[in-house]
Amino acid sequence: MAAIDVTKFLKENHIYHGDSRTLLKKIKPESIALSVWSPPYFVGKAYEKNLSFSDWEDLLREVIKLHFPIIKPGGFLTINIADILCFKDASMPKIMAENVSRTKVGVTKEQILEAKKKHPTWNRHQLAAHFGCSEQTIDRRLNGNNIRGGKYQTQTRVFLVGGLIERAANEAGFHLYDRRVWVKDAAWENSRWHTISYRSVDEFEYIYIFWKPGTTKVDRSRLTKQEWVNWGSRA
Repeated sequence: MAAIDVTKFLKENHIYHGDSRTLLKKIKPESIALSVWSPPYFVGKAYEKNLSFSDWEDLLREVIKLHFPIIKPGGFLTINIADILCFKDASMPKIMAENVSRTKVGVTKEQILEAKKKHPTWNRHQLAAHFGCSEQTIDRRLNGNNIRGGKYQTQTRVFLVGGLIERAANEAGFHLYDRRVWVKDAAWENSRWHTISYRSVDEFEYIYIFWKPGTTKVDRSRLTKQEWVNWGSRA
């Protein structure tokens, strides 16, 4: 077996800034008891704007895989991440919110369809003139569209990332030991004064704790009995 050149490894107690896919390869094997990683969340930040979803998945798998050789047997990899709340899905129908308290025109879809049945050649402009409303209202009632600048972008939905993270960790050799929820501030953007459409806003994130098979060494004397009750019961 070839000797390991320790001069090539990163020095301890130093801060390194860079791509983890590069830096992890420079860490001494089985030298880390605990690694805490918060990857890009795939939410359109500047540092991830060039990543496709497939690229992002590959990044997660690669970094998790690169952790396995450097974690001590019995050690842990902790990943802090949130679900993707605005995941674009071209196959999903558009979500349209109708605030009934702000409806100025009482015409209904059923009334418009009845008028179209009686006058099959009428276009939306003629229908609008008949009901005394805008052609925009006609189109919105019939199709859920806003023809003057409405929601024509790809609809978004929530994408749960936990399964993806767990599969990548299992493939690398880790096992899910525990998970925690980090509760954040309330989502004030979902208020009755802010918007008429629902906005999915993070109120919590996940902390997934993965274990590398091996003996986990614990020094119980470092914590008081009460501290063990509060924080170390799973150790």
